[in-house]
Amino acid sequence: MNKTLLALASALVAAVLVLSGCGAGGGDGKDVRLTFLTAFPEKGQNNDGFWIFVEVLKEKAPWIEVDYRGGPEVVSPTDLIEGVSTGAYDGGHLPGDYYAGQMPLMELQRFTPYSPMEERENGVYDLLATAHEEIGVHYLGHTHAGVPQALLLKDRIESPDLTGRSIRGSSAATSMITSLGGTPVDMPGDEVFTALERGVIDGTVWASVGPSTFGFHTEVGYYVEPRWYESLANTVISLDTWEALDDRSRQALTEAMIEAEPKIFEHYQKLSEQETAAWEEAGMERIEFTDADAEKMMQIAYRDSWDQLDWKRITSKSPEAAELRRKYEEGYGEDLSEAVPGRARIEAAS
Repeated sequence: MNKTLLALASALVAAVLVLSGCGAGGGDGKDVRLTFLTAFPEKGQNNDGFWIFVEVLKEKAPWIEVDYRGGPEVVSPTDLIEGVSTGAYDGGHLPGDYYAGQMPLMELQRFTPYSPMEERENGVYDLLATAHEEIGVHYLGHTHAGVPQALLLKDRIESPDLTGRSIRGSSAATSMITSLGGTPVDMPGDEVFTALERGVIDGTVWASVGPSTFGFHTEVGYYVEPRWYESLANTVISLDTWEALDDRSRQALTEAMIEAEPKIFEHYQKLSEQETAAWEEAGMERIEFTDADAEKMMQIAYRDSWDQLDWKRITSKSPEAAELRRKYEEGYGEDLSEAVPGRARIEAAS
């Protein structure tokens, strides 16, 4: 039995003990205890939004205790959704990309032109909530948002052309890299620094928050504007746990997320500005594409990349996909740079 299965098995035993008193509390005077894991290290910036939500929840619902069990050292991030859906843990905070296999709709989230607050107003939240129930979890909301993707390069380019360059990127960035003429490289995030240092790759696509934490700014010399897409992580709860909770606790969790989301969005926008300042202080230079070059990049990101998705596979497992695409495209204006919730161009924090 591998380490992940052992962790899930031990977690299941612990969760059974916890859940025996979970979900019945709140309304009848009993406390509620919810076990949570995250796909990121406890004190990492990618967890900031989750902790903002937890703090709001403490203020609104002191009878609900979030029992944090750890990050990727406990369960592999790609196995976390299964741990939540089966009830081994009550909840988790993780990117949708990590469970796109179970729920292909998550391949579309990066295209959103909306903030989490706007998604609640225009019906996107409801579509996402329905889809999550189909895999056995309740979708609370985004606990990481407002962070666009950035292209970081070792050498300068004069136009949006990556011909002859190997660029590391997640599956969400593959079509973008390919369409710009580059060769996408799939590798774990913890191997990127060494690959940059040794010249194995010529750059990376990464969220606008975090590269300096990993030391990338010492190995790359340039960052490209405009940026594109949205880097999202979701907080979900086991559907069995959710349905076992009393009405007061469900309402408190929902209201806490609604209150936390604008704080989370603003927090990450500020972090993106601070991250950009750190790049420039380290000597990285800004490559600013405008007019036709910028339009080309955004056209690839928000128009062409849709057509490269496997729609037959996605819609067969996620029937909400067509409606979600329609809603996203309603939010695109003539200037596609405005489709980036976390801003396509970020000025360094002063």
